[in-house]
Amino acid sequence: MSKTILKELPELVEANVIPEETADRIRAYYAQKEDPTPNRLIIVFGILGALLVALGIILIVAHNWDDFSKPVRLFFALLPMLAGQVLCGYTLIRKQASVAWRESASAFLFLSLAAAIAIVSQVYNIEGTLAGFLFIWMLLGFPIIYIMQSSITSLLYIIGITWYASELSYFHYPYETAWWYWGFLALVLPHYYLLYRDRIASNFFTFHSWLLAISVTIVLGMFGNWLEEIITLVYINAFCIFILIGQWEKIAARRLINNGFLIVGSLGLISLLLFLSFDVFWEEAGSTRLLHAYPFWISFIGAGALLVMLGQKLSFAKLNVKSYAFIAIFILYAIGLGEPFIPQALDNIILFVFGVFTIRDGAQQNRLSVLNYGLLILTALIVCRFFDLDMSFVVRGLLFVLVGSGFFVANLWMVRKRKAENNGTTIR
Repeated sequence: MSKTILKELPELVEANVIPEETADRIRAYYAQKEDPTPNRLIIVFGILGALLVALGIILIVAHNWDDFSKPVRLFFALLPMLAGQVLCGYTLIRKQASVAWRESASAFLFLSLAAAIAIVSQVYNIEGTLAGFLFIWMLLGFPIIYIMQSSITSLLYIIGITWYASELSYFHYPYETAWWYWGFLALVLPHYYLLYRDRIASNFFTFHSWLLAISVTIVLGMFGNWLEEIITLVYINAFCIFILIGQWEKIAARRLINNGFLIVGSLGLISLLLFLSFDVFWEEAGSTRLLHAYPFWISFIGAGALLVMLGQKLSFAKLNVKSYAFIAIFILYAIGLGEPFIPQALDNIILFVFGVFTIRDGAQQNRLSVLNYGLLILTALIVCRFFDLDMSFVVRGLLFVLVGSGFFVANLWMVRKRKAENNGTTIR
């Protein structure tokens, strides 16, 4: 649109529609407003090219590996890493403003580090585990994120530390708690903050939001090795933290699909609440474990602090009702120590309230996806009660008919509302 306007300016000046001074101000305005965002295809193909080159070199060397002497093997182990360092150095000196160059060179160097570590270990028969290899790789690779200001390296780093924690806590027996994961995670958070501050509209920020939420969700289960049933409460605290982060002003202003924290947090929370609506958890709940479960208390205090901060910033009444779930479930857990049936019944009520409020939010925000999500919450609640309540098939059938009718009526009402708004009328 701006290019079309700029092309028309000489004709408008010549026809005396606008004076030359106005035309100059328009040109200056669009010159200042010009989007400096680089071509996304160039960045994508640059990164893919760097990855393919790195993998191709590894495959060529691997095919002839047995014919090489130790010095030659060491040379080929270090050559890609040295080439990556030279490429990064050239990028910093001559191509620093190019996102494609920075991301491609950084990805190449990050992967070549892994190849160098693995090959040197193999040449000199250095024993170790996969978790140890990932630990060293991530430790050596994270400075690339900040030296090169590379978001693709940051994403690969998050995948790497998630793999490291999973290898240590899930895939390798005897299972260990990957405490170093949290230190590695803290190292990448400043880069995420810089993306939030300077490039929140970029795809890289969206990918980081999704990947960070998924990574923490995967790794958090490592505490289940010794917390047992308390891990459910830790997850609820974490999901509430995600939901609160997703409501931060600049993040909430983006499209819903870009809000990874909010979506992962909401889906995870509802899934756990549906699990808690059965009596299995409440029958095994114990009071002594919670007193010494410091992952629970750290996450609970963190969620509470974030709730207070966001409530003071935006107003507590405007927050998503799911933000308060960690407090409600903590109260239910305390109640359930004496009588398991009461918290189970109250959990069903909480789920019903969340479903109703989600439908309300979808109607207010004019979002069919949110409205249908609320209806799905109610449907899932009914399905869960289908299996553990002694109801006749007639009653169960009527419930499903009511929910199905609700889907139809709500969506029809929303579509009519949108059409009426487009036509400048209102509906009742």
